[in-house]
Amino acid sequence: MIIPRAVARGATLGVVAPAGVVKPDALERGLTLLRSWGFAIRVGEHVLARRRYCAGTPEQRAHDLQCMIQDPDIAAVICARGGYGTVQVLPLLDPELFIRNPKLVCGYSDVSPLLGFLVARCGLVTLHGPMVASDFAKGVSDRAATRWQALLAEPASPWSELVPEAIAPGVAEGRVVGGCLSSLVALLGTPFAIETDRAVLFLEDVAERPYRLDRMLTQLRLAGKLERVAAVVLGSFADCDGREDGDVAAAVFREFFAGAPYPVVTGFPAGHLSENLPITLGVPVRVDAGRLRVEVVA
Repeated sequence: MIIPRAVARGATLGVVAPAGVVKPDALERGLTLLRSWGFAIRVGEHVLARRRYCAGTPEQRAHDLQCMIQDPDIAAVICARGGYGTVQVLPLLDPELFIRNPKLVCGYSDVSPLLGFLVARCGLVTLHGPMVASDFAKGVSDRAATRWQALLAEPASPWSELVPEAIAPGVAEGRVVGGCLSSLVALLGTPFAIETDRAVLFLEDVAERPYRLDRMLTQLRLAGKLERVAAVVLGSFADCDGREDGDVAAAVFREFFAGAPYPVVTGFPAGHLSENLPITLGVPVRVDAGRLRVEVVA
């Protein structure tokens, strides 16, 4: 895997919007926080564009992203928000451009397909973490801010997290891939479908009814994406219990992964939650269900 170049304090961050429409006030609040940390900012030409539910046309969004990647003054690229639309951009991207200019790209949610593209097609380590007009606009925890800045400064630096529960036992290692479950399932049957062989699959989502979680996991299984995984790490699934009483989403996961021949842990603190801890994707990690720990390995 290619480790993107380090980002020094005071460097210029490029902001792009590969997915949904961006609200100007939310964008400005997020930019204010980033500037307070000492970063300079350059906003993509079409970030505030609007084409129905997306931030401009696919061509405009791809243009902004690839311009930031080519620009030698831009140290890293931070996405403005999720929503929908990143999948429209993928066919317009040139993998060689990203390989020649290895920069850290940060986002999550609907940006998950882009992160997967960079890991699988370009061999680049990427950053699953907070975005400008959503997370940074609301403010992030000190812990998330410290982790985010540390990973920008040294993308290869290790991270380690405890989780509250193991669903299936075991210890396994593999490169971590994944992101938002619904966005990844939408790629099945396309040239950009997630590659999970011998990988640690990280999944998270928000506001999905329990039956939809079951349906999407079943689709992953029937597509063969769970046959050769090394392990599964479940992150935040906020507002996914529907109208039923109790922790229904957790029950769905326990039933679905019961007896899995690979370790499965749940409650990893990343995704659509107030403390969305950044993690690097594409790096080798160890999942130890007995110790309830997920950590980067050398």
